[in-house]
Amino acid sequence: MATAGSIDYLQQFVEDTSMFNSIVLSNLLPATWWAPLPHFLQTWLRNYIAGTILYFLSGFLWSFYIYHLYRNVYIPKGRILIADAIPSNKAMLMQIYVAMKAMPWYTLLPTVSEHLIENGWTKCYSGIDEVGWILYFCYLAIYLIFVEFGIYWMHRELHDIKPLYKLLHATHHIYNKQNTLSPFAGQSVLHTTYRQIRDSTILYVANELIQILIRIPNWLLLLLLPALFVYFSGLAFHPVDGILQALPHALALFVIPTHFRTHIALLFLEAVWTANIHDCIHGKLWPVMGAGYHTIHHTTYRHNYGHYTIWMDWMLGTLCEPEEEKYEKVN
Repeated sequence: MATAGSIDYLQQFVEDTSMFNSIVLSNLLPATWWAPLPHFLQTWLRNYIAGTILYFLSGFLWSFYIYHLYRNVYIPKGRILIADAIPSNKAMLMQIYVAMKAMPWYTLLPTVSEHLIENGWTKCYSGIDEVGWILYFCYLAIYLIFVEFGIYWMHRELHDIKPLYKLLHATHHIYNKQNTLSPFAGQSVLHTTYRQIRDSTILYVANELIQILIRIPNWLLLLLLPALFVYFSGLAFHPVDGILQALPHALALFVIPTHFRTHIALLFLEAVWTANIHDCIHGKLWPVMGAGYHTIHHTTYRHNYGHYTIWMDWMLGTLCEPEEEKYEKVN
């Protein structure tokens, strides 16, 4: 029987990643494009393609649900600040561009973490039956607490250490109003001010492209863009910023026994969650760090650094509750 750390045991991880690679790549690309690539590059290509598909698919579905199917529920006409609730097409298109430029770097982190797992440098285990369901959920809880703690402090230091904020995180905080926040902003962290974008030749060209896209017929924009916007800002980060904030997921593997497939699933769910907290829809599900809390973070810069929950902010005095009157109907 293969034991943890043995070559035969580690081969189980390689077989898993090879299976994931085959499922994604063989259904989307000709075999001659990816089969000759080294295993590491196959894994990166799979993560990149799957991450991009997840980004657009979940963004479209979530935005369609909010802005079209249940628009009158989430954005009723009689609510305060309704004019600020829907982001502009121009802002959304820029967020998509920024997120797509950073996506190859975002997907490098799960690729590296899988490589570390395959080489036995982590505490990952292959099957739940190796530890039992009770320990599985205990380890999972510890993993999530570790990630919550790590992301809180990483996020907070990106604000408190001014050079880091200026060079990395300020890019994301250009989205500081409801009409510039959307799920697409969660991964757009490449620019700090619009003037800086214009000063960059590459980004200037991108801006001119956006001007062309904005001329797309209104009926098509009304159908697609508001639906996509709510998701796109969720990934609008500087690549290094996005990687730093996701780093606790990888660091946890060195100290906490973690089920391999659960780790992979949580990394990809991270993209969905990051999008969700940028949609400006206050879910009011305690103690979840929903969009109501995170919108405050984008307007005050000093509160609600947490990720999944409000507990770290509550314990360390950085919690700011959403003002309920902003979500109440006007008399």
